Amino acid sequence: MRIRPPDWPLPRPDAIHHIVEDFLTDWTAPNAHILPLRRFLENCLSTDLRNFFAESCFLFAFTRQKLPPSCQQGYMRMQGLVGSQELRHHAVQAGLLQDYT
Repeated sequence: MRIRPPDWPLPRPDAIHHIVEDFLTDWTAPNAHILPLRRFLENCLSTDLRNFFAESCFLFAFTRQKLPPSCQQGYMRMQGLVGSQELRHHAVQAGLLQDYT
């Protein structure tokens, strides 16, 4: 940008993400800020930015050609979440994993 002439127009963006900006904005609200921003970035990058359990990454490794970044960075480098009975129970209740027991 520094080497461009002063009257050089900015290029038109391919996508725009609008957010409400005021003193009462809760920037950590999942449904009001984080989810729309994540979906916007997923659309721009054409990838899935969610975090997955190791079992889901294992299934993706066999059924998809391209793994989500969280699986590439965590599961494939053996840095995923360490499972426990309590974590598995919560995941089954939330519908994220199937109960094979």
